[in-house]
Amino acid sequence: MNVRSCVHVPPIGQLPNLKYLRVDGAHAVTKVGPEFVGCKKGDPVCNEFVAFPKLEWLIFEDMPNWEEWSFFEEVEEFAVDEGREDGAAEIRKEDAQPARVRLLPSLLELQLHGCPKLRDLPQQLGKDTPCLKELSLRGLNNLKALEDFPHLTELLRIEKCDGLERISNLPQVTALRVGACPNLSHVEGLGSLQQLGM
Repeated sequence: MNVRSCVHVPPIGQLPNLKYLRVDGAHAVTKVGPEFVGCKKGDPVCNEFVAFPKLEWLIFEDMPNWEEWSFFEEVEEFAVDEGREDGAAEIRKEDAQPARVRLLPSLLELQLHGCPKLRDLPQQLGKDTPCLKELSLRGLNNLKALEDFPHLTELLRIEKCDGLERISNLPQVTALRVGACPNLSHVEGLGSLQQLGM
C-alpha cells in the first residue's frame, strides 16, 4: 500500500482475511492510532472484536514523520501528588483497551524500517501477539527502549537505531542481531538466547 499523500492510515483492522500488510512511503503520517484498528471506545462492534485476525506479516517502511503509535484511545489518569506544595495532579496517559479486544493473534513477523521519529511501540504488541517469531527494527532513531515481548520466539534484528539504550524482557528470543546502535548499553532478560551477532 503506497500512501504518500495520506495523513491517516485507513481503518483496515477489520479486514477478516488480510494476511500481508505493507505500508510504504506514508510521509505525511505522524500518528497511527485507533482508526487503524477500526475499533473506537464505545463502538458496539468492539465487543469480542479481533483486529487483523489472520494478518501474519506487518511492515511499515519509509515513514520519516511518524512519531506515535497506539491501538486504542489514550485515557488520562489523575493522581494527586501529596508531596507537592502546589497540590498539582500528576497526569499519566495509558491506552484504554476495550475488554474482549484481541490484536494480531496470527502475526508472525513485524518490520519497522525507516521510521526515525517513532518514539515507542504499543504495549499491546508484546502482550497480544502470541505467534510472533521475528521482529526487525531499522532506522528508529528516537526509540529508547525495546521491552516486554514475552512471546517473541526466534529473531530480533535491530540496525541503525541511534537512540536505543535498552533491550529487556524478551525471554524466548533465540537469536539477536544488533548493528550500528551506538548507545545500546543495557541488555537483559534474554534467557533463551542461542545466537548473537553484532
